[in-house]
Amino acid sequence: MSTPRTITGEVNPERDCPSDSSLVRLSYHRNFPLPIGEVWAALTDSEKLGRWYGTYTGDPATGRVRLTMTDDHDSATTYVDILRCSPPDGFAVDVDGWQLEVALHQVGKVTTLEFTHRHVPRSEAGEIGPGWQYYLDRLDAALAGTRPPSWDDYLDLVDEYR
Repeated sequence: MSTPRTITGEVNPERDCPSDSSLVRLSYHRNFPLPIGEVWAALTDSEKLGRWYGTYTGDPATGRVRLTMTDDHDSATTYVDILRCSPPDGFAVDVDGWQLEVALHQVGKVTTLEFTHRHVPRSEAGEIGPGWQYYLDRLDAALAGTRPPSWDDYLDLVDEYR
């Protein structure tokens, strides 16, 4: 097992909570040498999303889909409520109470992804943070056509998110 050499997420106090709150937000930034439409499709097309995260059934236009995880680390099925969707610039969803936001920006030939998991209890950041790093690395591998990472390599990252 080796620790991945990827971009670690940031743990910051949640902006819209009282200063003494124990809630934080996890933020990740990734750059892809691809047009924004290709990155958007990898995040929103069920088949392409399934290559790195999970597939969904249902019509996103209804505001709710059923997501099934598709990797060896997790195979759970849950409902996803779509709170906001502005193709191809971003979206916000609620997954079992988890508030997730994605923003995409293209400058030249590079698309930047900003991923935020909001209102995370600080005590859970060490468990959740490495998971999002793992899945974003899987997205990177899917977009680059390379081998996806192994979950076991992310277990040593707990302290990076505390």
